Amino acid sequence: MATFKDKLKLIESEGYLRKRDVISLTTSSHTQIRDKTVTSFSSNDYLGMSTHRDVISELKKSASQYGIGTGSSPLITGYTQSHQYLEKEICEYLDTESCIVLNSGYMANLCLLSIYDKEVNVIQDKESHNSIIESSKLNKIKINRYSHLDDSQITKHISKDNDILFSEAVFSMTGDMTNLKNHLNIKRKFNTQLYIDDAHGFAIAQKSSNNTTIETSCELFGMKPSDADAYMGTFGKAVGTIGAFICGNKDLIEMIIQKGRPYIYSTSQPRCMIDATRKSLNILSLDKSRYKKLHENITYFNDACKIKKIPTNLNQVPIKTILLGNPHLALKVKELLLEKKILIQAIRYPTVPKNNDKIRITLTSDHNKKDIDNLLNTLENVICEKYT
Repeated sequence: MATFKDKLKLIESEGYLRKRDVISLTTSSHTQIRDKTVTSFSSNDYLGMSTHRDVISELKKSASQYGIGTGSSPLITGYTQSHQYLEKEICEYLDTESCIVLNSGYMANLCLLSIYDKEVNVIQDKESHNSIIESSKLNKIKINRYSHLDDSQITKHISKDNDILFSEAVFSMTGDMTNLKNHLNIKRKFNTQLYIDDAHGFAIAQKSSNNTTIETSCELFGMKPSDADAYMGTFGKAVGTIGAFICGNKDLIEMIIQKGRPYIYSTSQPRCMIDATRKSLNILSLDKSRYKKLHENITYFNDACKIKKIPTNLNQVPIKTILLGNPHLALKVKELLLEKKILIQAIRYPTVPKNNDKIRITLTSDHNKKDIDNLLNTLENVICEKYT
C-alpha cells in the first residue's frame, strides 16, 4: 500500500499539488503575499463589501450586544431573530415564498439533495461545482451528466416526472453561463424540478429588467428566482460576508428543516455575521454604484481583450479564464505574474477536468483601469512569449 508520502510525491510530480499562501488582505483588489503588496485578481469579493465600513460597524455592534457565537444548531438555540429577519428580507428582495439561511453554499447544495427518502434522478452539467457533484454522490441520487453547456443532451436523461435539473447559473471556474431560459422551458415541458445555483450571479448579474432590488442571473433570461423550484445564492462572494440561502416554496424549505442533515447538525452562523449580511444586502439594494463600477470594469476588460486578442470568455461576468491545458504551465504563468506583483490563480485538476488547466482572473468594483491595463499588458507579453 502506497504511503501518503508516496501519494503526495506523485501529486506534486503531476503538477496538482495544492499549496496555501499566507496573505494579509487589505481590499478585494490588493493583497499582501510573500512579503509584498500585489494587485489581486483572485478574490470573489466582487463588490468590495467585505471591507465596507458600515458592514464592519454593524458586525461590531451586533457582536458587542449578542456575542460572537450562537452555541448550537438552528433547531436548538441557534435560530435567532436576526436569522429570521434575514430570511424574510431575502424573500422580499427576490419575491419568493420562503427562505432558509445556511452556513455555506456547499452546505446548501448538500442539503438540497439530502431531503429525499427514495432515489431521484439528477441531471447536471459535467463541469458543475463540486458541491453539486458531491451532493449527488452522498445522497440517494442517480446522476446523469451532460457535456458542458450542451442543453441538447438534457432531454435524453429525463426518466420520469420530478426528475431534478440542477443548474449552475455562472460556472465558477470558467465564467460560462447556463441558458436558464432553456432550462426553464425543459422544466415546464417535461415536468422536471429546476434547482439553480447562482453563487456567482447573486447581487452582481447583469439585469435586463427592474423586477428585483437584488440582482440575480434569472432576470438576465427574463425569469424570476421563483420560477425555479429552488434558488440558491451565497453571501461569501458579492455580499462580502459568509453563508448562503435557499429560496423555494414553504414545503421545500420545511423539508430542509426536517431532513437537511448539514443544516440540522451544524452550529448556526453567529448572529453578528447575520446582522452584517443584512446590512450589506440593504446597502446593495439601495446603492448601485459598486454594481455599476463592476460592470464598467468587466466591459473595459472585455473590450481590451478583443483588441489585444487575449483568448478569454467575453461575457458580462467577473470571472475570466485562459485555457492552458497543462498544470505545470498554469503554475508557471501564475508565478510569472506574481513576479510582476499581480496575483491570479492556477486552476488545475481535480477542480477542472484533466487537460483543462487554466488561469483564473476575477474582476471587482475596487479595480481601476490602471490595474486592468497592467494585468492585460503583462498577460499580453506572457502570451507573446508563448509562456516560455
